[in-house]
Amino acid sequence: MKTTIEMPDDLFRRAKATAALQGLSMKDWLTNLLRREVGADATAPTGDKQQEIESFNRELDRLSALVTQHWQGEPDAVAAIREQRRG
Repeated sequence: MKTTIEMPDDLFRRAKATAALQGLSMKDWLTNLLRREVGADATAPTGDKQQEIESFNRELDRLSALVTQHWQGEPDAVAAIREQRRG
């Protein structure tokens, strides 16, 4: 079955990064997440892997907050990264 999910851009980027860290496509990652949440499968990350994912997500949140705090003018990812490196 196919479906469309709308979510904020920052949440999508974090989800996509989390899926990539696990070597999964967004489709597979979301499927695993939903299976875990409804108790249909035991393929969800456990123990150390889950802690690694949560740590990565916290770091993404921290970096996102820094970029947002210093963002000026038109959205320019390259400029934002350069500014972050200077700080």
